Amino acid sequence: MEEQTTINLTNVIFESLNQLFSKLFSSIDNTIYSVLDDIIFIKPSILNNSKFEQIIGTSSSNGILLIANSLVLGFIIYYSINYLISHLTYSRIDSPKQFIFKAIIFIAIMNSSLWICEQIINIIYLISNSISKLGENLFNTSINFSNFIENINKTIYLQNNEFNIFSFDGIIKSFTSFGLINLIFTYSLRYIMIQIFVLISPFAFLSLITNSSEWFFKVWIKTFISLLLVQILVLLILLLSFTINITQNSSISKLLFIGIIFALSRSNNYMKEIFGGISTTVQANISSFTNN
Repeated sequence: MEEQTTINLTNVIFESLNQLFSKLFSSIDNTIYSVLDDIIFIKPSILNNSKFEQIIGTSSSNGILLIANSLVLGFIIYYSINYLISHLTYSRIDSPKQFIFKAIIFIAIMNSSLWICEQIINIIYLISNSISKLGENLFNTSINFSNFIENINKTIYLQNNEFNIFSFDGIIKSFTSFGLINLIFTYSLRYIMIQIFVLISPFAFLSLITNSSEWFFKVWIKTFISLLLVQILVLLILLLSFTINITQNSSISKLLFIGIIFALSRSNNYMKEIFGGISTTVQANISSFTNN
């Protein structure tokens, strides 16, 4: 009798845990993951925010643009001192005409930095959208995370919709759910970093005035483009996921979906290795952000 009571109590605990995790994963699937598409696939509208525009400045007399324009005087003084010293050290330096020409060009570009960044984002988004349309024509479905998660659930959940956290399918579902939650943190950080790099864009363009400071622009443009290009790699990985033969009884297809999620979580690092820049993976340590 005592043994039967223990078995019944164990079954109750198992059923409670299964119901708890089933509702948890279902709630996450229906709510949180829907924002992944908006976070990962950056659109030019990310900059269409009145408060954001006020921070960067609507003209050269306010916001960050005011600070950047104030630094122009510092660059002029810096060049003047270097020009005088160059006559003593015989070091090569831009002529006054070259400096004035570069200053006029890049100061104008600096004051249009928000518009330039918006066009760069728009170009990357158009490429991403073209890949998405290609996949939609090939598979007759939208290439997004909602459909990707739906495909995962088709391979994991049984036909009677029973969920067992202690089964192989339950373990696979747990890995995929927590992996996708990690994607939310990773790409939320990337979303913020893109906005930060837009905010410092005036200083990046201003740094092109002198040869000794142009390294800052090179680092900025490489990192900014690298952060944006991640979404193209993500789309290609998602596109590949729709080629997986979905079979509920196939362990290979289930494991392949875990591999897809792992590849998605590492996309930042892969792009960093190819183009340089920074990693926005949440597990990355501080040194990952400083190594170019």
